[in-house]
Amino acid sequence: MVKTVEKQPRKTGSNSKSYSRLSKSQKSKSNRPHTHGPRTPLLDDDELFHQAVSVRGLSAGWDKVWRNKGAAGGDGLGVEVFYKDAYGWIRRLRRSLLSGEYRPGPLRAGDIPKKNGDGLRRLEIPCVADRVIQSSVAQVLSPRFEEEFEPDSFAYRPGRGVEQAVARVSAAQRAGYEWILDADIHNFFGSGDHDYLMARFGQSVSDGPLTSLVSLWLTHAAPRGVGLPQGSPLSPLLANLFLDRLDENYYGSNVRCVRFADDFVIMTKTRARAEAIMARTDNFLAKQDLQLNIDKTQILDFDRGLRFLGHLFVRSLVTKTSTDARDIRDTQNWMRQIARTDGVKEKDRKLEQVKEEQQRRAGYSPGFRVLYVYENGRRLNYRNKSFTVEEFVGAGVENGESADAGRWKELIAIHNTRVERIEIGPKATLTLAARDLALATDTRIAYVNGHGETLGWTGPGLASRAKRHMAQAACIIDADKRIALASTLVEGRIRTQRAVLRRLMRERERAKPVLDAVVVFTRTLGRGERSVLRHATSVSQVMGYEGAAGAVWWPALSALMPKDMQFSKRTRRKDTRDGANTMFNFLSWLLLRDITVAVGRSGLHPGFGVLHTSDDNRDACCFDLMEEFRAHLIGGLGVYCANKRIVVRADFTPVDGGVRMKSKAAGALIRAYEKRVARTVKSPRTGKKICWRQLMMEQTFAMATHVEGGELYRPIEMGY
Repeated sequence: MVKTVEKQPRKTGSNSKSYSRLSKSQKSKSNRPHTHGPRTPLLDDDELFHQAVSVRGLSAGWDKVWRNKGAAGGDGLGVEVFYKDAYGWIRRLRRSLLSGEYRPGPLRAGDIPKKNGDGLRRLEIPCVADRVIQSSVAQVLSPRFEEEFEPDSFAYRPGRGVEQAVARVSAAQRAGYEWILDADIHNFFGSGDHDYLMARFGQSVSDGPLTSLVSLWLTHAAPRGVGLPQGSPLSPLLANLFLDRLDENYYGSNVRCVRFADDFVIMTKTRARAEAIMARTDNFLAKQDLQLNIDKTQILDFDRGLRFLGHLFVRSLVTKTSTDARDIRDTQNWMRQIARTDGVKEKDRKLEQVKEEQQRRAGYSPGFRVLYVYENGRRLNYRNKSFTVEEFVGAGVENGESADAGRWKELIAIHNTRVERIEIGPKATLTLAARDLALATDTRIAYVNGHGETLGWTGPGLASRAKRHMAQAACIIDADKRIALASTLVEGRIRTQRAVLRRLMRERERAKPVLDAVVVFTRTLGRGERSVLRHATSVSQVMGYEGAAGAVWWPALSALMPKDMQFSKRTRRKDTRDGANTMFNFLSWLLLRDITVAVGRSGLHPGFGVLHTSDDNRDACCFDLMEEFRAHLIGGLGVYCANKRIVVRADFTPVDGGVRMKSKAAGALIRAYEKRVARTVKSPRTGKKICWRQLMMEQTFAMATHVEGGELYRPIEMGY
């Protein structure tokens, strides 16, 4: 939190004087070219803060961001979004800054090429709103810090750049400074120590809300306490402030120094002096936890030639060899390029939505992007980093001639980045190339039998989230925490069961089992603290309430189904003799695989259950998180499929003492399930419309937050 000091209301606008006025002590130093050591007196932090967060200051920051046309930050909101309500954004930002409620948004990381193709440089792009504030702060601080900076630095400063730095090197050469220490600081932007930087900041600015704000940005970008984010409008100014004492180190030393960001040259008249300066520089940087880049640091003279800032200095000649990539404009150009790329991706995304329905018909679904390969005579293959589904075309007559053998015909190709899970049915196959692509891209493959059960998985294993797993275990071991969370899960399930029955009662006759079930659910839930679940003393008691609810839930569903699909009791056994239970089991396995993927992505341990007992080869956590989705995606969907005759009794054939569902019915159920999970629902946390699979992801991450001591887990609660 950024702490602020309450002040009397200040006027803003063109008539305001308080934001542009310097104190007398500041005026007396405003014409001084530079300072050495701590500034006396210090700049007034509180006055600078209120100037930066004024409407005028934030508007100037927004003008700078708009002119640069940079990319969106981690929140995905571009400058165009801010532009549509810039005045409102500025007002809201100002209120949050003055109240101390402001928090920076997520950074967007990306790599861009370094100069001369020498590897990659990491950009960390703040959100547009954060860049507006940082630009305002930079514009307020820049003229004050200019009073302190030495004439030897040329990067990121008004009226200075590569041209002026090159001219200074040439002037030093003509003055007889022939020996050069060509130096480079190793990974400066990734190694700058925050404690040193804030101490240096405190030698120029008094303590206050502006100092807290700068410290907040640094910690947010680099929690380990080292590094300046390249992409922040404030980082260039802070980099020069960090290295200002290095510039002062050579003041009055009978040398000539030219620094451009973290690259600098120090020119002397003898080699011995250059060697001494190199040792002195190394020692000085070590005190700041920095070091010279040995591979790029050397001592030479102008006869050998110096390459610096895209220029070659040889004897008295200066030749431009390339455009230097360290100018701040290069970063801005790359951010504009990223923004243009974002625009192209957005157009492509809209085009993909048009193609979505066509791909769904071939077995591809949105959300988790599941690819089903179930039908007999089909296989999963690989082509050009894409998964392909192929169908075997048997021997026959082609072009009037007899064909000796069949061939595989490609039905669809989907790039691996657009598939997160693949299901292989009992009559389908896959090639080794497809399996290798799945392993290389962390795409999970589920092998499924004719009952819809998961036989096994290939793909990424358990996430390396040991702390999260330990938090799960601690939640299970603590009896009170386990009972509370188990009660929450069961309460969520019963609430959704009641909501589904109320919706189904509007579509069907109100049978007595349905009314009885609603009464039981209402009595169990009570109101608030009157819910019997809130007073459970053991997990077994919680499970008893769940069992009692299930005892009325399934008969109610049976009463709502056609006569030929009704069932006497719910069973998960393979040898069940009715089609309804086979259908419900099939839908359960589909849901379980979705939840399993969500649990894996959230970093939870699938075997650590709260409501369900943890045991070997048992995904108890997945079963826990299925609870609140069962009524919607198994029970309610099953009744819908039966009543709409998507599946009928004739779709189930007797086999081995039970019944087996025909392939046609399995395909119909998958399509119905995919259609249901693709529907949008309102997120109980953000209020945004998301699909069911995204809601599954939200709930698994909410569970992770709960077990780690964060916000309490809340089950979904959706009425009809």
